[in-house]
Order: sequence, then C-alpha cells, then structure tokens
Amino acid sequence: MQKKTWAGWKKLAVKAGGCLAAVSVLAAGWGGLSYGATESSVIETLTITFEAEFGEPEEVPMPEVKVQMEGSDSGRCDVEYRTQYDNWKPGKKVRAEVAVYAEDGKVFPTTLNRNKCKVTGADFVSAKALDDTTLQVKVDYRPITVLGDTTQAGWTASRKRATWKAVDYAPGYSLVLYGDDKVVKRLTVQGATSVDLTEFMDDVDKTYYYEVKAVPITSDQKKYLKEGEFVTSTDQEFDWEDWDRTSSSGSGSSSTGGPGSSGGAGAGDGGSIKGDNYIMPDGRKETNTWKKISGNWYYFDQNGNMARGWQSVGSFWYFMNSDGIMQSGWVNPSGDSWFYLNPNGDMSTGWIQPHPGQWYYLNQWGYMERDWVLIGDKWYYMDASGRMQTGWVQVRDKWYYLYSDGSMAANTQISGRTLGADGAEIR
Repeated sequence: MQKKTWAGWKKLAVKAGGCLAAVSVLAAGWGGLSYGATESSVIETLTITFEAEFGEPEEVPMPEVKVQMEGSDSGRCDVEYRTQYDNWKPGKKVRAEVAVYAEDGKVFPTTLNRNKCKVTGADFVSAKALDDTTLQVKVDYRPITVLGDTTQAGWTASRKRATWKAVDYAPGYSLVLYGDDKVVKRLTVQGATSVDLTEFMDDVDKTYYYEVKAVPITSDQKKYLKEGEFVTSTDQEFDWEDWDRTSSSGSGSSSTGGPGSSGGAGAGDGGSIKGDNYIMPDGRKETNTWKKISGNWYYFDQNGNMARGWQSVGSFWYFMNSDGIMQSGWVNPSGDSWFYLNPNGDMSTGWIQPHPGQWYYLNQWGYMERDWVLIGDKWYYMDASGRMQTGWVQVRDKWYYLYSDGSMAANTQISGRTLGADGAEIR
C-alpha cells in the first residue's frame, strides 16, 4: 500500500493478485501499440476492481487495481492517473486510464459498455480498444481517507459556545456534551466549527465539557471518508470569530476594508489575502472557511477561492458582494428580487419583522413576496414594498379587509360592509 508522501511524476508497480499494474501518474502516453492481431476468440466481458484500505488519519492511499477477464482469474494492466498524486483530494474524482492487455490468442472488440466491462471501486466512463490486444478503460476514481483530529477544542469567553479548529476535508462534526461526566446532548454540526450549547447547560452546579470528532455526513461521503477520533475539550478560551462564521457579531454590510483596500490584512492567525486566496504563513491555502478581516467576513470555498454572489455553507445561504464581503440586511442582487439576510449573514425565509410593526414574508427560496400570497390556508396582501397590510385595502378596484394579523376576511360583514367568499366587498 502506497502512502501519500512522495511528490512529482511517479511510476509504481503494484502487484495485485495475478495482475501486475504499472501505475503511472501524469505519464506521457501509451505508445508501443500493435495492430492486426491474428483472429482469435473475442474477450466479451471483464471486471476491473479498484481497492484501497483506510490507513492512518489524513493518509490518501494509492488503490490496487485488479483485472479479471472471462476464462482467466487475472489479467495484466497498466494504470495512468491524469492528476498528479500530490494533488489528490478525498472524494474529488481522479480520471484513470487502465490499459488492459489480452492474453495470447485473445482479442478485444472495438468497444465494451458498462454491462460488459464492470468496474467496482470507481465509476465507469468508457472502454475502447486501442488495438486488437489492448483495451483502454477510462474510469473516475475517488480517493479515500480517514479524517484527522482537531488540534484545539475549547470555549468562548461566555463558556456557552463550544469552538474547535477545523479538520481538513471534514464536512461535519459529531459533538457530545457532558455534564458531570454524564451525556447531556449529542449533536451533529455541519459547515461550522462552533455551536451554541446554552440551552443544554442550564445547571450551574454541573461541570460541563464536550468531545468532538470529524465525521462524514451523507451516505455518499461515507464511501470515501472515515470518521476521526474524539478529542476532549479543554478549559481554554478562544476567539472563535476567527475560526467560524456562526456569530452575529459581524454584519459585513460595509463595502470598505475588503480585498481591494485591505492591503493583505489577515484574520489574526498569521495569514493574509493574496489575490482571491487566503494564504497561511506556511504557504497553505485556507479552504472551506470564514475569515473576519478588518471587520468584514469573507468565505473561501473548497478550492480556496474567495466566494462572491450566493454561497451555500452548511445548511444556510449567504451573499457576498463583488469584493467578497458578506452582506446583511436587505439585498437585491438581480435588481428585481429582494432577500433579507440576518445580522449573521444567513438568508431568511418565512415571516420577518426587521422593524417594529413592519412584517414581510419571504418564500422558501428567500424571495420577498408582493401582492396576494397564500400562507397556509389564509390570504395576505403585501404592498409594492413587500410590507404586509392590515385594515381596508383597495386592490385593482376592489376593496378587501385584512385583520390585524394580516389575514383576509371573507364571508362576513365588517363595519356594515359585506365581504364575499373571495374577500372582495359585495356592492
């Protein structure tokens, strides 16, 4: 089993059963092809298996490749990966080209479909004969790894919010809160490295601590990621705002202090913005993380690029302006559709009251509703600015009455005026 510790363009010999696979990373091509093999029996089916075992935390193992052809227990093959090994990331597809060689007296057909060329441990792309005795099978392989452990787990100054250092490639975390060594609450945290535990820490006489570990969330992620080990929190207090973006302290609505004027300012962790990336002192690009810089929040995506426009983080939507600064309050990105972003930047849905007495309704996609809108089994009317109306309103030459909660009256009399089933006044 090869461990991801070597660099450059490498060639490995992997003995897998009876198949000797010469593994080439970014090699120059196949070469040495021979056409015109003598007519013989055609190989109509074969199976290619990519096998990798989870190893040490954050190790990305090179898979073993096995080939089995009809009438034979094993076959000979060469494997070429089109992505340099040092650039492999767990779950990110790597295109592999497997050259399978026919045994003496055997030939391949021009092509094989996925039913005739079965691939396990990777995704079939195509199978095409390069000559009578060489079949090139293209597959997409997803590297695997065991998630590492967080290096720091502690608390904010309030002692109510747990916060920890991010783990590379971790889509989420499993957290167990203890009170006097007894389990109080189990939580799964996705897209963040802190969580407010206030509601579960209601006994002042108990001593609380937590354990946290990196975990895959979805069934698909569990195919290439294995959970890490629990790390127990310490009493250390951290400035969690430099680690995570679940706080409401930074509105990010200002357009100053962004990348264009920050002069390479950092988040207090030694790193700084360079171009569209956040670079740490060791040269590493930060990915899947929030950074608060000069009072503004920025998000750097899975490729380390500064996010702009709409960005989904965890289970929430955020909007960054053209400078990458997270916005809050009302935003109108397209010029005709309004959205409301909470003080911590996440997009609102449903009823909101930004100011006393002013109600708005945002649909499931966050769009602010105007005109008539059916919510549950009740009708409401929003004016052109989106504000919910009450009392008597005239809509397209018809009068309606809206109760104090905004719902439309129907099949009743209000102040001696009769309203029909559709809510309109009957005259």
